[in-house]
Amino acid sequence: MGIPRGSLNGLPIELLCNIFRQTIGPESPRRDLCRLSLVCRQWREYVDGSARLWTDISAVDGPAHVRRALEKSKGALIDLRFSESTAAETSLEAFLAEAGPHIARWHSLIAAFESRPSLESALAPLTTGQAPRLETLELCLLGVDDSTSQNTITLFGGASAPSTLSALRLFQISLAGEPLSFSGLLSLSLIHVETISTPQLLEILRGSPWLETVTLADNPGLVAIGSQSSTMQPIELPKPVVLAFIRLDNGGTNCIISNIRIPNRRSLVIGGAIIGVSAWSALFTPAIRHILHTTSPTADLSPSVIRVDVDGCYNCRIQFRGVDLSVLVDGEDRVQKTLGWLVDGLGSEAAECSVHLILDWSEMRPERLAEVPPPLVVKHLSISDYVFGSLEESLCTEMVLPPDFASPEWLFAQMESLSVGFHHLESQKQLIVMLGSRYEQATPRGETGLSRPMSLRSVELRSPPELRTEELVEEIRRIIRGADVFWTNG
Repeated sequence: MGIPRGSLNGLPIELLCNIFRQTIGPESPRRDLCRLSLVCRQWREYVDGSARLWTDISAVDGPAHVRRALEKSKGALIDLRFSESTAAETSLEAFLAEAGPHIARWHSLIAAFESRPSLESALAPLTTGQAPRLETLELCLLGVDDSTSQNTITLFGGASAPSTLSALRLFQISLAGEPLSFSGLLSLSLIHVETISTPQLLEILRGSPWLETVTLADNPGLVAIGSQSSTMQPIELPKPVVLAFIRLDNGGTNCIISNIRIPNRRSLVIGGAIIGVSAWSALFTPAIRHILHTTSPTADLSPSVIRVDVDGCYNCRIQFRGVDLSVLVDGEDRVQKTLGWLVDGLGSEAAECSVHLILDWSEMRPERLAEVPPPLVVKHLSISDYVFGSLEESLCTEMVLPPDFASPEWLFAQMESLSVGFHHLESQKQLIVMLGSRYEQATPRGETGLSRPMSLRSVELRSPPELRTEELVEEIRRIIRGADVFWTNG
């Protein structure tokens, strides 16, 4: 039930303006301010007289409103937003020329713009002046431009960044000269920053001890620096930190990670390609095994579960304790080597861990992926409904073959849970044949007395509603006594 207007107007002005502020969007504050002003004369007076309601200033509202907002915001901190794709009436240069005299009040600047002959002059208030209360700076160059020199700027006249600056995001924007000091940074995102080098980045990290989020992607200058890195003092990032290293040079990623200490690491994403022995060995060295250990609990997976997803031609994703390795590989051997690196890093803890293997469409063979390095074992197998039909002959045949001298163990011998998706009834029939041959029949091929595979504890079935039958559930329960068998969405 809504609050009667009279009751709302009876609230203290400060509280009422706080409520109004929640209705003002940053994309087009002028429209929302007009709506509030049109309710009644009293609200119009509140809107006109409250400096805090005019602090969101967007170029999309046009130069007249920008000037009015700068005036009415008085001494309050202001949040500036510019997007070249929507600011038809205002150029970047004109927008910042209006806001420049108020740079001491800048709280945030978020700007997306196209390349210019001189980006340095277009961003003149920011490149030549000081913004002592700035907390958020995001600069994004739209489109693709190879003119690195034109997209290189100097921030704050080359002086240190204000200690208030807590969030910095640069996209296709390069910084000139030596890296600035960013002592107050909590969040750093550098994407397609051509000129940033590994030593420069490490100095930024060293000078930003309170970082909580670091995102680095497509930065060609972040490469290995050889013996130079071995003489560096480790960089401590003590806060619970989230890191992402996407499509960087493998040696560069290794160099950065080996020089930081993240005892409270919350999550770490590494994305790229490890095609070939040299590419793999450049990344997965003993120097970065410390990332496997953290004091921060992870909510997504059990700390003893190593999840391995394969899809696409040779895409592989390995997740463990907040570490997410999303890599393009050149075969099953590379997956096994990465799991071996995990085992070496975990030491005695590896015996407590198990693998959950998730199969989607892939060129990699499931029977090879099942060969995980000891002491790891595959405890859970999930097969996508998209690929189960194509795997019926190869995978199902392998799973019903008892041990012999060539293969001394059952495939997935210690699997405890199975999840299968279906697109047609024939796949359901094939599943029954496979489960019956694997768990129900008593006489294995070859020598007698060989152990059977571990019995399943649960079987999850996934399909469109029209393909779901309780008969399938009952048949599986008959074959695998005591198993929890159920249908689920997906």
